[in-house]
Amino acid sequence: MEVRPIGDIWILLVSMGLVVGFLGLLAWASARSRRRGIGASMMGPFEEMYHPAAAQSHVELRLQTERKKPLPSPEDL
Repeated sequence: MEVRPIGDIWILLVSMGLVVGFLGLLAWASARSRRRGIGASMMGPFEEMYHPAAAQSHVELRLQTERKKPLPSPEDL
């Protein structure tokens, strides 16, 4: 069986196309999740890997928004 060099080039091009396609899909999903406000749940793991300080600040902001105001005591009414 003879190996043709053109076949190797097609394998390389298809592999590179798949990688570029996956990265494009990831970029599209990231932009879409930020527009819709669901970025923390979808892109959070990637942000934690590549930018841990930003991930920690997002956790702090989310915790602060989830906190409730303390209820006034009956004596204050």
